[in-house]
Amino acid sequence: MRNDEGSTSMLQRQLANHRDIPFMSVDIKEAKEYINKTPHYILRLYGYLVNGQKAVVTITGIKVFFDIRVPNNTSIPKFWSKIKGILATGEDGSGNTMNMNLIRMECIKAYPIRGYHAEKKPYLRITVPNKDLRFTALNIISRYNSETDQENRIETTSDDTGTYYRKVAREYKIPLSGWSLVSDYRYNYSAPYYAKSQHCPHAFYVHIENFCPIVNFEPFYKIYPSSLFTHDRALVLTWDIETYDSRGSGNFPEAKNDTSQVFTICMTLHWKDDPKPLEQICLVDVKMAQDPDWITIICGNQTNVLKAFALCWKSFALDIQLGFNDSGYDWPFIVEKATKLNVLGWMVQQMLANPHKRADAESILTWNYFGGRGKPLTNGFFQRNQWVKKADKRSKKALGRDSIDIKINPTLDLESSFLKLPECVPINVRASFMQLHSRSEKTSLKYFLEKYGLDGKADMPMSKLWKYYSEAKDRTSDSSKKHMHEIVNYCVIDALRCQELMVKSNVINDYREVASIAHISLFDSHYYAIGTKVSNLLGAEAWTQDILYTTKISNQKASGKFPGAHVFPPEKGLENKHPVTGLDFRSLYPSIIMTYNLSPEKMVSTLSEVDELKRENKVLHSIEFKYGGKPVRAWTIRHRNKSDQEGLFTKILKNLLNIRNGLKAQLKVLGKKKE
Repeated sequence: MRNDEGSTSMLQRQLANHRDIPFMSVDIKEAKEYINKTPHYILRLYGYLVNGQKAVVTITGIKVFFDIRVPNNTSIPKFWSKIKGILATGEDGSGNTMNMNLIRMECIKAYPIRGYHAEKKPYLRITVPNKDLRFTALNIISRYNSETDQENRIETTSDDTGTYYRKVAREYKIPLSGWSLVSDYRYNYSAPYYAKSQHCPHAFYVHIENFCPIVNFEPFYKIYPSSLFTHDRALVLTWDIETYDSRGSGNFPEAKNDTSQVFTICMTLHWKDDPKPLEQICLVDVKMAQDPDWITIICGNQTNVLKAFALCWKSFALDIQLGFNDSGYDWPFIVEKATKLNVLGWMVQQMLANPHKRADAESILTWNYFGGRGKPLTNGFFQRNQWVKKADKRSKKALGRDSIDIKINPTLDLESSFLKLPECVPINVRASFMQLHSRSEKTSLKYFLEKYGLDGKADMPMSKLWKYYSEAKDRTSDSSKKHMHEIVNYCVIDALRCQELMVKSNVINDYREVASIAHISLFDSHYYAIGTKVSNLLGAEAWTQDILYTTKISNQKASGKFPGAHVFPPEKGLENKHPVTGLDFRSLYPSIIMTYNLSPEKMVSTLSEVDELKRENKVLHSIEFKYGGKPVRAWTIRHRNKSDQEGLFTKILKNLLNIRNGLKAQLKVLGKKKE
């Protein structure tokens, strides 16, 4: 590799001696491996080593389970017999049943998250080989509960019903987006579960107990240059496309129309923290003037432009892909146009770089494309409305993966449609900066470049761009080649500015920090709202304290109103007669939570519980308010500055505060050095 600072030769020596290997995870995939003809859950992490070379780590030995609380005054053997009967005879919503020979049960004790409990309560831990069986069991219990009265319903915990990897990360404390250490591994082991693509020259097979975060980097600085850890070698590709409609100006190019086409795709390649490109590549369908700063590939037609894009993707072995609003236009256009031209399967086959995996259009649109509505390959599949108001959300049923609504502010989501392939995380730069500036009325690339003091876009009105391309398409001349150079320059600069913005504002590293704290992935950090992050963070701390809780969303919807201030919508404009000031309450609410120990497992709601706690010399804080016109009263147990009495929420907030204060102290030292 170029400029690897000797890390590749050192890495080879470490591998030859079977030493512990640092690994940076970027992307994840949940999978199965068969043991005695039974599928077992495994987790594949895709990322890279210190020298930037791609690697895949297959993690085994992961326990797949959920818990059921044993009701008070109930015999555990009798309750287990009841649960076995429900699972043995029940079906989930798809008619699937349980193979009882694959279920294991153990009795554990833990604290419930609701209400104060001086002692742990008994739970049944139901363990199965894979997440499919787990989801089937949870669905059977859910169906049983829907047909049973409230008193006899089964209370489940540790019951995530979406992906399982977040639960794995928070319980085992493994990093999904950060430096980890792989030890006691099998290297490049050839077996049926070995699914390494050509992108990954390194493959590790490791038990979960031998995969952990790197806490102390000092020993590794003696082996590898420290810069390879502080500025790790994630490979980033930025891109932009230009499209055209032969019907002329006024006809917005849409992939469904045969008159619309993509005629150029421009890409820049970077290390994650470097705005300077390693390479700049321009794919174009007509001849143009060459440029020494780019690799220019004349493709001849639209189909070849698409194919060349796929081959470039295959060659680069990307970690992260950036585009400005590409999930609002570029990706949907490329995927739909490739589908119409019958080259989508060929393209994705190349991009996967795995000859053992076969891709066809229908499977790609079902599993890899986020953005379908209904059945793949139907006329309405690609229809979208990018702006999604909160009030307009409706339940959507689709056979393919639906687009992801990225939360911008409490009332506005940005619909994001994209092609998701293993080993690479796509990021919409526009969405990232709209989240950073959620109150801004302007969201253009030009606006954000000006705001961050960066060089602007190239000047190229759409009317001029279409005129130049139309002329170049009809005839080749020196002037048309020059004009096409202007178009491609405009396109490649738009792509380049995406990386400059991300580096300037440190977005990817910030995403990683959030992912590290909340035990989520880089993909989660970008696409999912704060609720996902907070929930997983709470779950991680709860697991540490032996507290069990349900992650299922309750079907009971609150209809009453809580007391509070009325929030008026802002009246935009300059108020010069009665200036308005603002107060920052961001630190007030956490302070209240920490002071009064506001946490569900530190609360009681009956006077009998209060009397008992007072006899134990507990200090209580009373809370009273009206809800739905009726008085509500509860008490929290004060911690009196004793760490063993702090509630779940208090501990988390104090940990976050300590992290923040530590970072501020480091920044203060750096500030003094700069002065």
